[in-house]
Amino acid sequence: MLASMKLLASFEQQQLPAECTSRDDVERLLGLHAAKLLKASFDPPIRELSGEVYIARACVSEVTAEGFSALARARRQQPEHFDDRSPRRPRARRLSKIGDAAGEEKTGPA
Repeated sequence: MLASMKLLASFEQQQLPAECTSRDDVERLLGLHAAKLLKASFDPPIRELSGEVYIARACVSEVTAEGFSALARARRQQPEHFDDRSPRRPRARRLSKIGDAAGEEKTGPA
């Protein structure tokens, strides 16, 4: 599970959509996608002559709100595994008056 959460954290820090071709990572992405922690599309499965079946490529388009929540929980529970702490995503701020953003006073007409 830790490897999957670290993979999820790596997509949190990347510009999305992002492609993944590592077989191990694609397997982890299938689980993260099934848990609704991210949104991704997957290539159709490939069956080799040996009988092995795998998915060659996944494209991650979004880390969901549930994914961000799971990452926050994992970082609280096991901070030693997430020392790469990315800065929090900025929240949208509502400005009620013009000039609030710069800390200026609003003045009347001159």
